Amino acid sequence: MTANVEEEKIYRVNNHLCHFSTNGAYLAVAFQTNLLIKDARTLETRQSFIFADVIQHMEWSLNSEYILCANIKKAIVQIYSVHYPQWKCKLTEGSAGLQSAAWSPDSKCICTVADFNIQISIWNLEAQTVSHIQNLKTSAFDKLHFNPNGKKLAVIVTEKGQDVVEIYKTDNWKISRKLICERLRSIDGIRWSPNDELLCIWCSSPTEPKLLIYSTVWEKPVVAFTPVEIYKELKGIENIKWTPSGQLLAVIGFNEMIILLNYVTWKPLSQLYLDPVIRESNYLTKVYKECADLEKTSNKRFASCEEYIVREIYERPIYIEIGKKDDIDNFSIAKVKLFEFSTCGQYLALKHELYPTTLWIWNICTDYLDYLLLENPITAIKWNPVQPQLLVFSECTRVYEWTQKGVKSVPMSKNMTIVDAYWHPTGEKVALCGYNKAMIYEIANAC
Repeated sequence: MTANVEEEKIYRVNNHLCHFSTNGAYLAVAFQTNLLIKDARTLETRQSFIFADVIQHMEWSLNSEYILCANIKKAIVQIYSVHYPQWKCKLTEGSAGLQSAAWSPDSKCICTVADFNIQISIWNLEAQTVSHIQNLKTSAFDKLHFNPNGKKLAVIVTEKGQDVVEIYKTDNWKISRKLICERLRSIDGIRWSPNDELLCIWCSSPTEPKLLIYSTVWEKPVVAFTPVEIYKELKGIENIKWTPSGQLLAVIGFNEMIILLNYVTWKPLSQLYLDPVIRESNYLTKVYKECADLEKTSNKRFASCEEYIVREIYERPIYIEIGKKDDIDNFSIAKVKLFEFSTCGQYLALKHELYPTTLWIWNICTDYLDYLLLENPITAIKWNPVQPQLLVFSECTRVYEWTQKGVKSVPMSKNMTIVDAYWHPTGEKVALCGYNKAMIYEIANAC
């Protein structure tokens, strides 16, 4: 956020629930049982609703006509209309419980997942009917995934001890394909390509990792990528993500290694290893470190958050601080927690669980790296939806902004701890969220 930043009013919210509508016309704010729909330009309240309980989850429909609110603990879902406030719809999963609720891409259906992955329920709001998909795989990383045009839903299910992928048509919710992937030991994740033509299906096992690319055009697998055979440096498959253009596929291994595959040859084009030592080998690597402003803290024993600045440092080598693993999660492998491409697809920003205060920003076109080393653990990163501008948050009263020109830190005058944010679709404003507060910032001349 550059010099031209206009601060607006602070709102009380439940757990970061302050979201702009998809078309950018509205802002939804949820606090306790109250839902406010505001004009995104003037921030005047247009509608207000009372939910049946405390709102724990909120989501706009893709057409910005409706908003979904849910209380996961009580398994209650209600849908409200922006233009017809007298219309309301309430869904109750009953004894099956509720794990999550989300809109289908056509804004006509709600998909709810029951506790323990017992089933998916598809509630058609127009036809007032409900369909069910049974036998979801409990341990799958990504159990269900809509393709970008919203016409297909892929789901990982387990039948008689074998994992399969079922593909449903969303116009009638009838199964159209069942993919039995005998070459995979198990199915741990699925991901559609941006052009809707390819479905990635992968097994994460460190001993037998494999990635299948299934073509919906040819209706058959077109390639099988096995790291052990093709790229031995990659240990297992933790996660994958397409670039926005769909020309590259990023594959993350369990050994802090990321590789980029070309979608034509399916050969590795580039790689990034999250080395805990920043070396002198690449002289164009830039390192930005948060440190106390000596001019403000020369007579103090400790510096406050407002007295920290970010500056580029040039000494090498630099040893990245290793964080303590969460004691609650002793049995899992440390993973890449944040992993996002910029909208233009040129930059990849990521944070690994082992290095909670460090952010890698990889220029995949030049293979150059920027590092951001902060004092506090990084909680969220959010790319501007229209330009390569990244906001970084770390449980403090400052927001960090990365652009191609460098890194800036912006103190919050309201002294509010910021942990997450949600961009307006135009990239001209952003909702900055604390644990129970949110504020709207207007951003001018961002880059």
